[in-house]
Amino acid sequence: MSHVQDQSTGSASNVRFTVVFTIDSTEYAATLKEFEIVHDGIHHAIPENIRRGQRLILRGPLDEEVYPDMFAGEVVCGYGNGESVVLTVTLTPIDGTPGPWRNVGIDHVVINVADREAACHFFAEALQMQIMRHDPHMTVLTTGHTSLFLFDTGPGIPMSDGQPSRWHHIGFVVDSLDHACHHLRGFADLSTDFTLLERQERWSLYGYYRNGDVEFMIQLSEIRDGWKGFDDPAAITDALYDYSGQRYGKRLEVGSEDER
Repeated sequence: MSHVQDQSTGSASNVRFTVVFTIDSTEYAATLKEFEIVHDGIHHAIPENIRRGQRLILRGPLDEEVYPDMFAGEVVCGYGNGESVVLTVTLTPIDGTPGPWRNVGIDHVVINVADREAACHFFAEALQMQIMRHDPHMTVLTTGHTSLFLFDTGPGIPMSDGQPSRWHHIGFVVDSLDHACHHLRGFADLSTDFTLLERQERWSLYGYYRNGDVEFMIQLSEIRDGWKGFDDPAAITDALYDYSGQRYGKRLEVGSEDER
């Protein structure tokens, strides 16, 4: 079983870096640790009323592609002066137009854990998942077809209630975020007007579904061209159960085949 690790989850540097977001000549600055991600800076520095309902694109001083899940330290050292960096932010409204769309399936599930190192070991060794990322920000394990993301539990973590062993969010892949957005805005119990973030392999939109007194985070992603598909789909799909092909579970109900 091959493991891919970027950095260990051990002690991270306490050095602070400044990330400045420029929007139409207005600057919004965030101070971040080396292994805090740019998304943290967006969350704390750019007012929600400005970014809400917007498609957000980040670019470096020389138009380098910068993504929200990149570490502040690597962005500042790679595109800045080693202490700070200025990123240009482009915001365009998420229009949402009517049209057909399809929920392709669950892409990943994210949970908060009290001991991420131990959880990583369990899912990798006991359940034979492959480690694709394990660093101070997050852990990603996969079976190839779907993935499990592990986040630390604690105060101040963006989009987290800080409770261990709780569903952080569930991520779906759709074939059209634009059409899906338009459709979901019609549901009063789902808030979908959150920032649409550009990532290397996808566009991601986060929303919240309320059920009673509890809110669940939902992520919708549209995979970008050039990142879609598997090298050998049959190696994965041939071993899976097709839930959508028939009713689940044996039933002893009286009725016609159509009713079953």
